[in-house]
Amino acid sequence: MAKIGFRFPYVAKLDRSTGVYSEGFKCSHGVSLNITPNYVEGSLYGDDQQVEYEKNFKDATVTLGVTTLPSKAESTMFGHTVEEATGKITYKGNDEGNYVGVGWVTPEKDDGRKVFTANILTTAKFSAGAEEYATKGENLEFKTPTIEGKAITNADDEWKIVIPFDTEAAAENFVKEYLNISDISA
Repeated sequence: MAKIGFRFPYVAKLDRSTGVYSEGFKCSHGVSLNITPNYVEGSLYGDDQQVEYEKNFKDATVTLGVTTLPSKAESTMFGHTVEEATGKITYKGNDEGNYVGVGWVTPEKDDGRKVFTANILTTAKFSAGAEEYATKGENLEFKTPTIEGKAITNADDEWKIVIPFDTEAAAENFVKEYLNISDISA
């Protein structure tokens, strides 16, 4: 299937001991997403030739770009202290991010038919990305946040789940249900 978009990035904190997601939220509007699987591999040689070859999933490098990072992302994803009343965010050197599940919807074309694919990274951990600022010149230029992380397998050895739906709403609802996000306006 040909991917023709990236929509509705959702994130929820993962309790790895129970496999339950909580504190889920929509992580703004999706700008970009890059997932690069990484593998470990090995070869066995005998009688002067390769007799076995094994390649297994190790992790995946994830780069997520959004229009803005909500304060909920600062605390849930990166472990920073957020004061809701004032909006103050405190970054400490020993802040520890949480494992999260990440879900999104991808519009795709399959033999001329449009489908909407729900995608889930079951277990990921992110760190705050680089920040870039620029003065306003003759033209406006948007600077949007990009965060990086690693996706790993869960207790069932799953790292990514993909399922197609006929409607965008059905795909988005699957993502919310999987990540235990009950507030439909999230």
